[in-house]
Amino acid sequence: MIEEDAIVASVEGDRVWVEKARKSACGSCEKSCASSVVADYIDQGTVRLAVTSLVAVQPGDRVVVGIPENTIVLGSLGVYLLPLVGLLAGAMLGEFIGLSFMVPDFAAVFGGLAGLAGTLALLRSTSVLSRNAPQAVVLRKLG
Repeated sequence: MIEEDAIVASVEGDRVWVEKARKSACGSCEKSCASSVVADYIDQGTVRLAVTSLVAVQPGDRVVVGIPENTIVLGSLGVYLLPLVGLLAGAMLGEFIGLSFMVPDFAAVFGGLAGLAGTLALLRSTSVLSRNAPQAVVLRKLG
């Protein structure tokens, strides 16, 4: 389980709203590079997330929020790998169909875009990219 510290903003029945300062992936080293300069100037803000709680909490409590690793892996596959597969499969199918009409390049481009669009529509209609996917939970309070 991936864990992160957060602060309880509000409690609404069985839902707990937690807030966490948004962090940049940069900043782990002492070097001054272009990425760190950009990260310094971009307002990081806070992330507000609705989670379920396994423990009783009140607004202002510092808590540890966890999310299963497989949720991250499956989400990454859905966001990155499936559209790429749709693009390539559509391009190959389009080129195959286009060979009989003597326009394989145009048909491959059209087929690739259609495959990509179809995959994105499929992902949007399923729970892979849904916010209703397995949610983060409050694991414990910090003292």
